[in-house]
Amino acid sequence: MRKNTLYITFDGLSDPLGQSQILPYLLGIAANDFNITILSCEKKERLEKEKESILAAIGTLPITWHYILYDTDAGNLSRLQYIRRIKKLAEKICKGAEIHVTHCRSYLASLVGLNLKRKYKIPFIFDMRGFWADERIDGGIWKKGNILQNFFYTFFKKKERQFILQSDAIVSLTHAALGELGKHYSPDLLKAKTTVIPCCTDTRLFSREAPKTSLSPPALSPGDHLLIYTGSVTKDTAELDKILASYTSAQRAVVIQASCSHKEVAAYLSLAKAAIFFIKPAYSKIASSPTKMAECWAMDLPIITNSGIGDNDLYFNAHKGGILLNDFTQESYLLAYNNYLSLTAKQNSYREIALNYFDTKTACEKYTAIYKTLTN
Repeated sequence: MRKNTLYITFDGLSDPLGQSQILPYLLGIAANDFNITILSCEKKERLEKEKESILAAIGTLPITWHYILYDTDAGNLSRLQYIRRIKKLAEKICKGAEIHVTHCRSYLASLVGLNLKRKYKIPFIFDMRGFWADERIDGGIWKKGNILQNFFYTFFKKKERQFILQSDAIVSLTHAALGELGKHYSPDLLKAKTTVIPCCTDTRLFSREAPKTSLSPPALSPGDHLLIYTGSVTKDTAELDKILASYTSAQRAVVIQASCSHKEVAAYLSLAKAAIFFIKPAYSKIASSPTKMAECWAMDLPIITNSGIGDNDLYFNAHKGGILLNDFTQESYLLAYNNYLSLTAKQNSYREIALNYFDTKTACEKYTAIYKTLTN
């Protein structure tokens, strides 16, 4: 008999992240004999664009989708209202059907999941997705010098401890994060209920053999050697123009920018010779698993990036994923440049890394195993 599960996320299915890191997993789990009710927060404009394609992807699978509309410009106090709304809707769902597992994506959702466990004895999965409270401090979103923001940080660090101790299963994006948690919690407890599942990608869609949308980026010639960065640069293209204004004309001439949907990312990656991105090192980043890594390797691209982020050192050193910089000095840049030139003369299969460690199919199998353990 199919078991009923509730998946709670404050990210939207209509967001690019939702389409790469939420929906594909849930489609795979549902196909493995689970009834899934999704509870998400959607942004109005994105929902209007993506709703029909999401429903088409769900098709006849046993998935029910509930959502509330969410304003990203709302302040911290306004967001408390969203939490209350999600909590109320989650309780209504639990009263209407027997829910066997609650799967909570990150900390806000886990506030609801912990409440459901205490109130209805429903096992819950703390899918932590990184050190969320520390990410907000490291990113400057919260400042410890601000009384209210420091209160939020302290509150969520206390909740983090409750999620870890009282959850029935934990999902960590990286082995590095699990190692850090081992400094503060019983290694036996963590080992018993933690599964490491990095951000994965659908290697069928992200493949050089898969059909691609025809693209003709401006100023790109067939003989050009393109290094590509995927992801948000700023929230406003005008800000990028300000940054480029300090560049020379020759430098600006080799920078191409484009906006695309998640469906078009693979097509853009297929134009490149390598991917490049740098992430500011910070404590919280040991728990990060950039989605773009899986996508780039699936497209058989080497990656140029910096060390100290998540499990980067493992995948780059042990599995030869590309070029890893140890710091941001001129010497390191020059060394990376020369190493990259040497790399281009070799035949390496970067796609094998994605197939072996970052395939959505593998992630679905791991999630399904967790569901089965908690429902049997």
